[in-house]
Amino acid sequence: MMRLIARLPNKDQVSFLVDSLRNIGFDRKDMIISDLAEEQKWNTPEEAAEEISFIKTERDGLWEMGTFSEGIKGFKGDTGIIVAVKSPKHEADKVRSIMKQSGAVEIIQD
Repeated sequence: MMRLIARLPNKDQVSFLVDSLRNIGFDRKDMIISDLAEEQKWNTPEEAAEEISFIKTERDGLWEMGTFSEGIKGFKGDTGIIVAVKSPKHEADKVRSIMKQSGAVEIIQD
């Protein structure tokens, strides 16, 4: 498995991408979607846990908090909406192509 992450400028493009991925067999629960404009910092883990948008990344320790985009190496943009999906290696080219067709301005593989 590999994770592909696309950054798209607007919600319509994200909707198109999500629908397209669902049409080829991906489940919405397997996707992480985060609006970079709405990501925020928290003062305490309790505040973060209360927010539905809080996503714990692999690098987070018990008291370490961060936004989803901070955990993506090589990510250049700071605007738009990101969509991350885990894909089998044999489907990665198809997923990348759908991301491009949906209007992704940046695609990262990690």
